[in-house]
Amino acid sequence: MPPTADIIANYFEPGYRFHKTGPGPLRDGPGERTAFLIHGWGVRAASMEPLADALAANGFTVFNYDYPSSRRGIEDHATVFLDLYRRTVERENIPGKVYFLTHSMGGILLRAAMAKMSAAECRNIEAIVMLGPPNRGSILAHLGRNAIARRFNASLADMTTGRDSYVRNIPAPPFLPPVGIVAGRFDGKVAAADTFLPDGQPFCRTVVDCTHPGLRSPRNTLEAVLRFFADKTFR
Repeated sequence: MPPTADIIANYFEPGYRFHKTGPGPLRDGPGERTAFLIHGWGVRAASMEPLADALAANGFTVFNYDYPSSRRGIEDHATVFLDLYRRTVERENIPGKVYFLTHSMGGILLRAAMAKMSAAECRNIEAIVMLGPPNRGSILAHLGRNAIARRFNASLADMTTGRDSYVRNIPAPPFLPPVGIVAGRFDGKVAAADTFLPDGQPFCRTVVDCTHPGLRSPRNTLEAVLRFFADKTFR
């Protein structure tokens, strides 16, 4: 885990940038690949640092996205992210296809960004793994619907479970890469069925024995992530 001081300091950063990591000494598998990480609601990029380091140790160059999750609605977050993503891909001259690893709301942000991507950009994504994504909402998000809460948190109400919820109505991307969903058996924040992609969009799914925050621990999820990145299946 990152040092506590680093995690606290991260909350005072303005965000909207990528932290680049790796690759470290290769453990096995093919050479360098590129992964983009997107954290969830209520935390910052430091929360994904253990997974970033673990992917770097397995040959990935990692771009860990940092953003203040409550300051904008998800639609606005997606617009900002997509602009920075495009500039990063061009500036870094990233070769080949890329991988995405998201946690919680990060998966919703990615879906919203992909709805704005071209088919060619979507086809440049080799695989996506979502950890505990509230693709069909979260019952806890209803706490963000009242006017007072929305003054301090612009994104939480976008993730309610109703049919009119933002998460249930994000347009499908022009092309959907292979999507793997990892659910926590003891999640407590996102119900197992609410991790499913909406509208019959295809995905693979596996369940691991951990809580919602525990999905960010490489001990719980790295093996499944690497397997899906390599084989496009958890089997």
